[in-house]
Amino acid sequence: MNHSRLKALLGDNKGVSAVEFALIVPVILILLIGMVDLNEALTIHRKLRQVTSTIADLTAQQSELTASTVALTLQGAASLLAPYDRSSLQLVLTVISIDDNAQTVAWSMAYQAVAEEAGATPLFPAPEDLALAGVQMVAVRADYEFTTVFGALTKVFSGREGYAMSDQMYERPRTSDEIVLQ
Repeated sequence: MNHSRLKALLGDNKGVSAVEFALIVPVILILLIGMVDLNEALTIHRKLRQVTSTIADLTAQQSELTASTVALTLQGAASLLAPYDRSSLQLVLTVISIDDNAQTVAWSMAYQAVAEEAGATPLFPAPEDLALAGVQMVAVRADYEFTTVFGALTKVFSGREGYAMSDQMYERPRTSDEIVLQ
C-alpha cells in the first residue's frame, strides 16, 4: 500500500458514528436494564416493609386474638404485595414473652412458613433496647424471593436470577402488657 492511500484511509471519517453507536448501545442497555431491575426490587422491598408493619400494628392493637383472626390478618397483609407474586412470600408472626433473664415464644402463627414453637427461644428475638421485662413484644418477619424480569440476563453479571429479601418489625402491645391467642 502506498502512502497516499494509507493517508486517505486514515483520514476517512465515514462510519465513525456507527462504530461509536455500536460500542455505546450495549453499555446503555445494561444500565437501563439494571435500573429497571433495581427499581422493581426497591418497590417490592417497600411493599414487604408495609406488610410487616401492617401485621405488627394490627396485632399490637389487640389484647386478645383468635387463630382465625390472625390467619386472616396474615393473608390480608400478604395481599399488600400485589401485583407481585406472593408464592414465595413467607410470614411469621411471633408474640414474645420477656422476663428479666430470657425471651420465649408466647405464641406464633405463619403464612406459607413454619410458626415458631411456643415456649422456645425466638428465632428473631426482640432487640435488647426495645425489650421490657413483663411486657410482651410483637415480632413479624417476612422473607421473599424476588425473581426479576431480566433474571437470565442479570444472572450473567451477578450470578443470581433475583433477590432474597427479608424484613422484621417489632412493636409493643398497646392496650395491655400481653396479647392472648384464643
